[in-house]
Amino acid sequence: IRERWAVELTPEARAELQQLAPAVDAAHRDDVLLAWACLARSDTALAALDATAITPAAHHARASGFAPPLVDDALQLARIRLLLGDAPALRTYRGRGPLHAFVRTVVLRTAIELQRRDRETPDEHIEDVLAATNADPELDYMRQQYAPVLREALRTAWLALAPHDRFMLGLQLHERLDVDAIAKLYQIHRATAYRRASSARAALIAGTRDAIRNQLDVGDTTVDSILRIVTTSVAWSALDAERSGQEAGPLGSVTRGR
Repeated sequence: IRERWAVELTPEARAELQQLAPAVDAAHRDDVLLAWACLARSDTALAALDATAITPAAHHARASGFAPPLVDDALQLARIRLLLGDAPALRTYRGRGPLHAFVRTVVLRTAIELQRRDRETPDEHIEDVLAATNADPELDYMRQQYAPVLREALRTAWLALAPHDRFMLGLQLHERLDVDAIAKLYQIHRATAYRRASSARAALIAGTRDAIRNQLDVGDTTVDSILRIVTTSVAWSALDAERSGQEAGPLGSVTRGR
């Protein structure tokens, strides 16, 4: 790897690769080295992976009938899963087949998941944002009184989101990415990532606000009180882009006026 990709593995990675070596198919030895060079963040290896595996996987996904915007999102998410986190998918590649086929499988599975996620509501996350986070008698009362209404309003708002807003929220909820990680993923300035994440979050709250109004004949003060059940939850902190950089109120200035 040092000679081919000009990168050094950690002692732990070298030991793991040595353990893996006897089981690697000789025809795919170079693919395994490429995978581990990518995990070691070799720029040339990452460029090679993109050219020989990720870009062809994108062509295959589009040819399989997935919409181009969904394929673009699937590629971004697949890169995360292949390279990042405590258990990156490339680390499970064993050289029993070509690397490009392994990557194509990851991309297609991700596209299928996003397509399904686009049609469904993340009910587990709705339950998270409705869960109590502190001892607050007022919120406990509001939760008991309005939880069914809020649950339905969140579901309605989620399904009404633009696909990219759903994807952005999914990166934060499902993948646990913060604004800095999203900026790096898209190779954009942090301020741009912040605006996109805030916009998606604001759209969810605005849609939830409208849905509550459609269900209940109440004023803005009551709607805001009901929304505090969401904005004081632990799960909401994963969506609160403002807390990643700037301080703001729990609803943010962009959520009013709908």
